[in-house]
Amino acid sequence: MPAPMFKQFRSPQGWYSLLYPADWEFMVVEEIPAFFREDGSGALQFYAFESKQDRFDASEELTNYLKIHEIDYDEDKVAHFENNEGSSIRACEFQKEDRVWLVYLIANDKRMLLATYNSDEAVEDELFQNLSDIISSVRFL
Repeated sequence: MPAPMFKQFRSPQGWYSLLYPADWEFMVVEEIPAFFREDGSGALQFYAFESKQDRFDASEELTNYLKIHEIDYDEDKVAHFENNEGSSIRACEFQKEDRVWLVYLIANDKRMLLATYNSDEAVEDELFQNLSDIISSVRFL
């Protein structure tokens, strides 16, 4: 029987799940999961938010996040897409203090995930594909 290619993760709050590569590790610290390759230099972390009143606007939330980190929002450098569940996803990359950052914002009605990956090494194609697969697999429960 071949080894599984992916493992499933369910959030500590129980309201989202995702798939991550079977050869990656994860740990949860203060309800914030981090996924990483044992031999890698970076980690993908997920921060979960829920609104009691308003729907999340993915572009607006990404703009706010970047502003906090003193990064100008440039619409031309932001990827926009939706997954099969209708979640709005925004993705961008920037460099700050010799670290590469990939930021993903996933919004679905009153729930939102902010996923960040940062590393002091360049993101190679295989790693980029792994990160894209993880983000695309997110499902709100």
